[in-house]
Amino acid sequence: MKAAIVIAATLATLPLAAAAASPLAGVSDEETRISSGEIREYHRGNGDVMFMRDRENKWFRVEFNPGCLKGTSDPRSMSFSTQDASGRIDQLTRVTVYGAMTRTCLIDSIRRSVAPPQVDSKSPITLD
Repeated sequence: MKAAIVIAATLATLPLAAAAASPLAGVSDEETRISSGEIREYHRGNGDVMFMRDRENKWFRVEFNPGCLKGTSDPRSMSFSTQDASGRIDQLTRVTVYGAMTRTCLIDSIRRSVAPPQVDSKSPITLD
């Protein structure tokens, strides 16, 4: 009886796990890092997401820890505290976001992306 309950509970959570792992249009499924360590442009996404362009003109979707950007408008600037001398930006990098309120955020996810709709009106990325 207990085994049947455990199996039923496990099966009930499968659709939720599949939904959480669903791909985002225009965004890679794989985590990466920003090897150039320099951000030339950034645009606010939805929630705690920023789209960033590095000096090699590659775009990334960067998701910060939950609630980090809540209640903030577009940041005026950002600084990155990296963990190694190369300056690469990865999930160990701390990001200070300067705006009406200064906040320090952690990076939960970095994925390659196409340019966001603020840059390319034909972008498949949605911000809603």
